[in-house]
Amino acid sequence: MPPLVSVLITVFNREEYLASAVESVLSQTLTDFELIIVDDCSKDRSLEIARSYKTDLRVKAFSNEHNLGQFPNRMRAAELARGRYVKYVDSDDVIYRHSLSAMVEALDAHPDAALALSHSSPDDQQPYPWKLSPAEAWRKEFLGRGCLSAGPSAAILRRDALFEIGGFGHWGAINDIDLWYRMAARWPVVLLPPGLVWWRRHDKQTLTEEEAPIVYLEQGFGLTMATLSSPECPLSEAERASALKRARQYHARRLLSLAGRRRQPQQAWRLFRKSGIGFRGLLRGFRRYQ
Repeated sequence: MPPLVSVLITVFNREEYLASAVESVLSQTLTDFELIIVDDCSKDRSLEIARSYKTDLRVKAFSNEHNLGQFPNRMRAAELARGRYVKYVDSDDVIYRHSLSAMVEALDAHPDAALALSHSSPDDQQPYPWKLSPAEAWRKEFLGRGCLSAGPSAAILRRDALFEIGGFGHWGAINDIDLWYRMAARWPVVLLPPGLVWWRRHDKQTLTEEEAPIVYLEQGFGLTMATLSSPECPLSEAERASALKRARQYHARRLLSLAGRRRQPQQAWRLFRKSGIGFRGLLRGFRRYQ
């Protein structure tokens, strides 16, 4: 009989942190899960550490023949999964003992939803968990305070929906956000309370690389514009137009900050020319949001 949840840990050179991630999964109060660890040709002891946990029959450790990269390896892990739900845990993160139970209970209570996310900051709208329709989720994300910008460790999703929608796309470091956007356009989303995940910060992460802020700025704006222009956008035409205007204004603000406060005018100029927002749009970055 397949497990209820497939917990997926994908690994590349994380020997310092992998054991903590694995042990946080094995200590869960909910026990109906399998743990699949897929090593992506690590050059350190990551695979050895993963295999050391195979004495627990819930743990399965695999090694890729060739390095796939972050998101293809996440899909490789999902292909090996047998559970109804897929729960990613990054190999340098830790989930608290009650995390799986809270996530599964929320999705079980809302079977029409395909995705649940634990955001990093609390929202005072109503007690958690709560469900948003596609239009409500997009409205909150693009016209409100946001709700879909969470990493894989904060998410639990239906495995059938992951494959139905085609898995991760081609947006590089923000492939996870692209997936949440596309899933939220088709199925309801359940918002979970914050504090279900401990995100570790260290100098080997992509987001700590010197060029990371520029990459995220450029890719984030491109993804937002492409998403809001998609035919699957569940917003009304008026809401879509307002969201696009807001996205351009927000990007203008960040470009102005990049040029001034962060003293990178050449990078700001390059991104400005690529953005297509024009000088009038750039000046809107000085205005308040309407």
